[in-house]
Amino acid sequence: MNKCFLILSFIYLAEGQQEVSVHLKQDVTLVCQSSSVENISVLKWSRSDLNSDGYVYFYRNKRCFENYQHPWFHGRVMLRDAGMKGGDASLILKNATFKDAGIYECHLLVRELVESRRSYSEISHVINLTVTDAAEARGNMRDNLIHPEDPDGNTQSRDAAAGRSHIVAVVALVAAVAVLVVAGFITIRSLTRKTKAVLY
Repeated sequence: MNKCFLILSFIYLAEGQQEVSVHLKQDVTLVCQSSSVENISVLKWSRSDLNSDGYVYFYRNKRCFENYQHPWFHGRVMLRDAGMKGGDASLILKNATFKDAGIYECHLLVRELVESRRSYSEISHVINLTVTDAAEARGNMRDNLIHPEDPDGNTQSRDAAAGRSHIVAVVALVAAVAVLVVAGFITIRSLTRKTKAVLY
């Protein structure tokens, strides 16, 4: 029963990809959770573009092997729970930089006992990490408040529409004034003719 449950969990974790975003120079937690509370024999945190140069984090038989670790991550990563209680293999990445952006994979080899026999189950979890500049994000937000975009993200169309509306309003006003002037002129001429007719 346990073995079947672990197989189902493996399939679920392998299919999903988590999207995580962090601001520049902030710490971020890359979550990796085993569905089993049994012993984790091997934990490998890797990044696809760095595999040939070492792991992000490598753990085997209750100890971390820094000599297997990529130099870029030395002193910058640690387990959220050093004892990985409850199957928590999440990793904390400190002081994120733009170079930390990428696709990370957490690979677990979990040891369990089934009918007095030792067996292993593998669990894989993928995370896509994005690193953003907080100052740039605030600047974009400020620009959006000053120049709100239309649903297509185009401020020029809104500016053009506003310009056309202004022109239409001016033309309408000029036309109304012209109509009033003409009507006034016609009224004055009519009164003048009536006055002349009375005099003669």
